[in-house]
Amino acid sequence: KLSLIGEHPHVQNHFAPYFQDIVRHELVHKLNISEETIALGGLTIYTTIDPELQQIAEKVVQENMSDESKIQVGFVAMDPETGFVKALIGGRDYQESTYNRAYQALRQPGSTIKPLLYYAALERGFTPSTTMRSEITTFKYDNGHAEYTPHNFNNHYAEDEITLAQALALSDNVYAVKTHLFLGEEVLADTAKQFGISAEMQKVPSLALGTSGVRVVEMVNAYSMFANGGKKVEPTFIQKVVNEKGEVLFESKPEQEQVLDPDTTFVMASLLRGMFDPKLDDYTRVTGTSVINEMTRPYAGKSGSTDTDSWMIGFTPQLTAGVWTGYDEGKEITLTAEKMYAKNIWIDFMEKALEDKPVRTFVPTDGVVGVYVNPDNGKLATESCPVARFTYYIKGTEPTTYCTEHIKEDEIEPKPAEEKSPAEKDKPWFKKLFEWWG
Repeated sequence: KLSLIGEHPHVQNHFAPYFQDIVRHELVHKLNISEETIALGGLTIYTTIDPELQQIAEKVVQENMSDESKIQVGFVAMDPETGFVKALIGGRDYQESTYNRAYQALRQPGSTIKPLLYYAALERGFTPSTTMRSEITTFKYDNGHAEYTPHNFNNHYAEDEITLAQALALSDNVYAVKTHLFLGEEVLADTAKQFGISAEMQKVPSLALGTSGVRVVEMVNAYSMFANGGKKVEPTFIQKVVNEKGEVLFESKPEQEQVLDPDTTFVMASLLRGMFDPKLDDYTRVTGTSVINEMTRPYAGKSGSTDTDSWMIGFTPQLTAGVWTGYDEGKEITLTAEKMYAKNIWIDFMEKALEDKPVRTFVPTDGVVGVYVNPDNGKLATESCPVARFTYYIKGTEPTTYCTEHIKEDEIEPKPAEEKSPAEKDKPWFKKLFEWWG
């Protein structure tokens, strides 16, 4: 709860000053409450902030960023069910700079834009098993007048086919640009609007790699739609405004409008767990490798980086958080330690924020089915496959072909891979027989 008395033109309270600036801005520009009314005082504003989560956020930012580094930060945590912003940091030091990098800055999202692209692809017939070649590729566009050659991190490529599930987990740029151009350059721009991104996007091949600027708060909001099953949410800072007479001038009522397909949204959310799953390692390791050992519950998310921007956005069913780090002047991030800031802040925050909360899993929708596949080719796994990964598909799009790459010569037909619990494996044969007879 905030009581604005209007004595000072700028926030004097050291608690969440960037958040308080947004509240003041929205009172005037969204709720049309005049500066005079605010200045007179007497308004009681109930905000969405969670003081405990705000303190955790400020602490982990401070602990994970070197005092010598001039890199800045934008951080937002949100309840994905309501859109209520629970914590927000707009910069490392409000006294030095009141510019709000979480709310105002337009920065290149890098690969964090890919889940929006792949959501659109799943809607248009792609599946987690859809394969394309990962190899150095030059794309011609603008009716053949222009060329574009995307590069993978460290210039590593599979030089082979990879699946969509792998392409997302490994952050393969060639796969992303191929998907983008296959769908049509306008599709990603339109999908971004569907996810609440207001910034204009350039309809060019590199858009698939996040070259058009976005706001941190809107990207966290977009990922909240993956977390909540595809319902519309908006970043909300003010729950209620009451005047001195006790009259309610404004009250937020979150909509529960379903704007994304729930089955496609679930499949996409489950694909976003891939960055933390070593079963998807291939020509390089999954992008969440460095934080896997710090995780104590299932998370979904995506990292992103450009030369000048570093991101990590991820979620559980009850909390979404996103971090951007970079230089205000758009200087290149060169130090490896600085490139790790976003991921380290994110996992540290999520673990501390959810420490005493129940572990909630992503519940499959009625229209999806899970099967074991060989992650290398997306075909149904057999007992002979070295790796079998449980993967969700929209019903009717799951693979029907078994992987035959690892079948032994004396095997007549492939046997499906199954994962049994230890109790099931150790059960005596006669008990299994009794159960079989019912």
